[in-house]
Amino acid sequence: MNEAGIADGDLVLVRQQQTADPGEKVVALIDDSATVKLFRPGVETIVLEARSSNPRHRPIVVERDFRIQGVVIAVIEHRNTDGADQ
Repeated sequence: MNEAGIADGDLVLVRQQQTADPGEKVVALIDDSATVKLFRPGVETIVLEARSSNPRHRPIVVERDFRIQGVVIAVIEHRNTDGADQ
C-alpha cells in the first residue's frame, strides 16, 4: 500500500466498524487473514484494491465472503531507531 501512503513497517490506526465508504482504506478479514486495501464496492462483487508499486500485490475480488474489521484513520510512519539514519 506504499502508493496509498502506507509503507512497510508503518503502523495504522484503525477505527473498528463493519462498513466503509468507497475508496476508504479498510482492514478486511478474508478467511483467517487480514489485509489492508482500498474498498471498491460494485454491484455483484467487491474489489479490495492494492495500491502498491510491487506487482505481486494484486487486487482481491470477493463477493460477500469477507468482513470489514475497520477503516484506517491514520498512519504512523516507521522510524529507524538504531541511529543508522543520523
